[in-house]
Order: sequence, then structure tokens, then C-alpha cells
Amino acid sequence: MWTPGENVGTSIEFSSTCWLIKHGPDWLLWDTGVPEATFNDPKGWSTLPKLIVYHLDKTLTSQLAEVGLKTGDIGRVAVSHTHGDHIGNVNMFPDAETLIQRAEYAWIHSANGANENVNQLMALARELMGNPKYLQLVDGDTDVFGDGSVTLVSTPGHTPGSQSLLVHLKKSGFIVLSGDVVHLEENFVKNRVPSLNTDKAESVASMERVRQLLTRYNAKLFINHDKAQTDGLKLLPAFYD
Repeated sequence: MWTPGENVGTSIEFSSTCWLIKHGPDWLLWDTGVPEATFNDPKGWSTLPKLIVYHLDKTLTSQLAEVGLKTGDIGRVAVSHTHGDHIGNVNMFPDAETLIQRAEYAWIHSANGANENVNQLMALARELMGNPKYLQLVDGDTDVFGDGSVTLVSTPGHTPGSQSLLVHLKKSGFIVLSGDVVHLEENFVKNRVPSLNTDKAESVASMERVRQLLTRYNAKLFINHDKAQTDGLKLLPAFYD
């Protein structure tokens, strides 16, 4: 389902990343990962048990503590989309401003469709999202801090309101954090769309949009679920500046 037409019957290992962004005195967290309650649970946790199981060997709070932060220090949480492995800990940040595309929020509160897996993901999303106190619904591309350093980029297709994040760092330049606009580098190269995506044409168009961003800004693409890539990235307490 992740690589339609290829790797049939072959399992694959995913990474699941969250990114912490410092902007002056402010902190923004991009996605919140798998629920901490599954930490060290040998059974793991799943959005769709027949398709994927997640295991946590580190908690989000312990990793924040590594750099001297508590959950209350995070002023903004930006959600790439509402699948459970991306919003599993949203409720740990009740006083943070939660940024999500209006189309995404409307979708999870809409009627069920024909795909039962997608319906299950929508129900889980409603449960995990709850009712954030400081919910900010955005429409399309949004400059978060007003200075071009952190930009929400609309990349629908995986879900109706999926978004990616374009970050401009002083030394490292531009980086695109993928959300799930693409799951694997090979999918990106081949325009391959997971069968779980809600719109194939939008998915392909969003991948093309990301390619244009990479070219325009000479940017790097960090792919959330590509474990081979993630294993080579700097992770806390290391960082990109």
C-alpha cells in the first residue's frame, strides 16, 4: 500500500520524526509523533493494525528535556496532517497555538467515505485532536512568523489538508519538512502514490510543487518516514542552524 505495484508482501521500516524549531525566543514543534503511552510497549501502537505498527524507544518529553525544555515552553504546534502518528501528543500542549489547514480540520469532521481505512484514520484523528484551546485554522501557504523563516506550504493529496514546512536557516539554508507529501525517496523519484492517499492527482501535483521549492531555494528535503535518510540526519541534541 505504501509503494503500489512494488514490494508486494515485503515489509518496510519507517521512521517517525518531529522537528523542533527555534525562532528568537519562541519554539515551534512540527508534528507531535506517536502517543507517548506506547513507550517501551512490546506490542507497539498502531493507526491501522493490519498495515503498520509503531514502537517508541524515546519519548517526546524526554527529548525536549535533553535541551532543557518542557512541553509548556512550546508556543506553537504545527500539524502536517491528522494521521495519528503525527498528532499523537497534541494534547500534551494545551496552551500552544495549534496550526492546521482549515481543509484538514473540516475533512476529519466530515462524513465517512468509501475507504474504511481512511474512515478509521478520520475517527482516530477526531479523538486525538480533541478541541485545542488555541486552534488556528489556516488557508493555504502561511508565513508563520511574518519574516519568511518558517512557511506552511499547502501540499494536499495524502489527506485533503496536508501541508509541508519550508524552513530557512542562517547556515543550513532552506529545508523542506515533508509531512507525508512523500513517504520514501524512491516514491518521490517515481511519483508513486500510496493507496491510502485521498487524492492521487493532488498527491502528484504536490510532489511537483515540492520539487519546484527544492529548485527555487536550493533546498534539502527531509522525508518524515524514510528511515534510511533519517538515520543520517542530525537528531537531538544535535541540530541544524
